[in-house]
Amino acid sequence: MLQPPSPARVAADFTDLTGSWVWDIPADRVYADDAAAFLFGLDPDQGQTGRPVEAFEVGIHPGDRETVASQFRATVATGGLFVAEYRTCPCDGSIRRVLERAHVYLDAAGHPRRAHGIIVDITDRKPVGGLTSHPAEGADHPLERATDLCIAARQAVREARRPFLLKLVDMVLIELGRELTGVMEAERRRRLS
Repeated sequence: MLQPPSPARVAADFTDLTGSWVWDIPADRVYADDAAAFLFGLDPDQGQTGRPVEAFEVGIHPGDRETVASQFRATVATGGLFVAEYRTCPCDGSIRRVLERAHVYLDAAGHPRRAHGIIVDITDRKPVGGLTSHPAEGADHPLERATDLCIAARQAVREARRPFLLKLVDMVLIELGRELTGVMEAERRRRLS
């Protein structure tokens, strides 16, 4: 069986980190892959076994934490799409700028039941600064639908324990993250014009 890489190894092995996570909201357990755990300052084992959402919030840069957590809680209450760009503090002491896209699902009674998302390290593409929030408009963009499907495929492949297929799905998620970053930057420039 393959051993998960250490957080330092994850950082050294990839220039563009893309991670994914799933949150069982009633149980308050977030399950994250190695890259997502690293970006939030957690050990990969903690991501695999699940941690409360607050453990991930601690990994958000103190200057962005309250705003991101507040916006995320608002999305959890209503369901739907959450998109934000902010800083994280991995355990290697660095500060990373990330783009996160998540979807929160409600049950038939309107209570939050599950969320899943991707987080893309965009540090090399953006100057380190504060939070940039993006409204959830445009949630029907084809690349966003493809990302949702790819996240679901990644979870299924991971459960099937197919490491080669998992690497392929991760590569697609990395590319989708890059493309979505470009779409969001173009939209931001359009709004500023």
